[in-house]
Amino acid sequence: MSRVLTLDESQHASLTEWIKIYADAFEQRPDVSRSDGQTRIAVAGTDGVTLSEVNFAARVEDAYQHIAGITSRGPRSTPHADTPTGALRAWWNRRRDSR
Repeated sequence: MSRVLTLDESQHASLTEWIKIYADAFEQRPDVSRSDGQTRIAVAGTDGVTLSEVNFAARVEDAYQHIAGITSRGPRSTPHADTPTGALRAWWNRRRDSR
């Protein structure tokens, strides 16, 4: 599971700090790289996607949206908080709906 985000240097530094916190909390070891103004985050599971990886990715997505100004105060503070956004949420909704 991976995500590529367009961030400036300041946003990248802030997101990287949040990734460190979430990685420790969810016992993940993501690969984070930066090239040409883009930040790539990848979590490689050996046995498919785990709940821990999904939770980690969701927290990183929320942090990204906050840092990038997509949400003002977090995922539940906007009128469209339940609107699926981001690749992870789209994937999760497709997976949920296919059951």
